[in-house]
Amino acid sequence: METVTIRELRQNWPAVEKRLAAVGELAVTRDGAAVALLAPPRSAAAKRSAKRFEPTAHARLIRKIWGTEKPSFTTDQSLAEERAERALGRKSQ
Repeated sequence: METVTIRELRQNWPAVEKRLAAVGELAVTRDGAAVALLAPPRSAAAKRSAKRFEPTAHARLIRKIWGTEKPSFTTDQSLAEERAERALGRKSQ
């Protein structure tokens, strides 16, 4: 990977920008040690690497895990119990 010093960045940005376009990534160094990675911005498609939540796919996964059996607990019950425990802990302190 090519490197560029902090001083070179400050004093000669146009040349560094051209190198960045040609190479793709530059390691920024201070006193010979890398301190940052300079890269062009990612496209919007690349930023969205995680898929969006799909309710139908989630429902299939739940059916695969639980089948027709209903869980013996609900998230609401678990949250209420945890919150009650925390509230009791605060009062006793």
